Amino acid sequence: MPDNDKKAVIELSKKGSRLFRSGQYEEAKEAYLKALEIDQNNTYVLSGLGDVYRKLCRFEESGKYYDAVLVIDKTNVFALRGAGDARRGMQNPEQAIPFWLRYLEINSKDSHVMVRVADAFNKLEQHVDAIAMYEQALAISSDDPFALMGLGNLYYASNQDDRALTCFERLLNGNSQNVVVMTMTGNLYRRRMEYDRAIENYRNALEIEPDNSFALFGMGDSFRGHKDMEQAVFWWQKILQHEPRNQALRSRVGDAQILLGRLDEAVSNFNHCLSIGEDIFSYIGLAHVERERGDFQAAIEFCKKALHVDSTHPRILSELAAMQEAAGDHEAAQATRDLITD
Repeated sequence: MPDNDKKAVIELSKKGSRLFRSGQYEEAKEAYLKALEIDQNNTYVLSGLGDVYRKLCRFEESGKYYDAVLVIDKTNVFALRGAGDARRGMQNPEQAIPFWLRYLEINSKDSHVMVRVADAFNKLEQHVDAIAMYEQALAISSDDPFALMGLGNLYYASNQDDRALTCFERLLNGNSQNVVVMTMTGNLYRRRMEYDRAIENYRNALEIEPDNSFALFGMGDSFRGHKDMEQAVFWWQKILQHEPRNQALRSRVGDAQILLGRLDEAVSNFNHCLSIGEDIFSYIGLAHVERERGDFQAAIEFCKKALHVDSTHPRILSELAAMQEAAGDHEAAQATRDLITD
């Protein structure tokens, strides 16, 4: 190749690199393509084009350029990492993994790529391999937030609460402001019935996102665990301000209001639920209200309405039998109990 061409390729490559670093991807692409017209086998130019097309989310084209580098230099670390990233962009983790593993054979201490491999294993539901790779990344970089998050999520999903808490608390001790992590940590403490610690994590989440429905629900449920139904209703109602058609939660609020003796409010919530659609728990809730008011016949009628929705539901049959018993109709109560198959 003539010296003038070599110099032109170098200058165009430098220009492409400079434009790439400044985020001018289209301009960088044009510079690299001009260089490629002069030297079709220049690995630096081919890698540069792979990087540009990856940033432009044109992953198939990106992968082709990285692959072209690897035909020339099969151990090129930039192309190996980039080829894996391009396949990840194509939503093909199975193809991405071999490129990254080849890269790690050369750069064995790159925890960031290990996390990418672990994430890919996780997407493929190869959880044992994912855990091993996350742990390998953490052995190199003990506070890597992505490795801690990925590993914690896996442990959380598999109910390995102690291990999940270890990961999430390491994240939070590193001053992470991740609301999802705070909420999941609260959930873990709530599972363990450590309600004060759960509430602390939910409060931290709500300081950042005051309307986060997961944290609000967790707050309410933690106070319910403390037998503080007033506070439980307070936090759950904050969700209903934004999700007025949340039938399951509205019914739960109604049940709590019965315990608080706020029967009219409970009736309003149950009726709101039923205006959205049939709901056996709202009918049962209305039956409980009537029982509290001493009207057992009205309670029985609401249980029967619930049976029209699900004629074999054991909870409804059990509630109906209890109402019939309270009304003094022992024969009917026994006949209803005989229908319970579970």
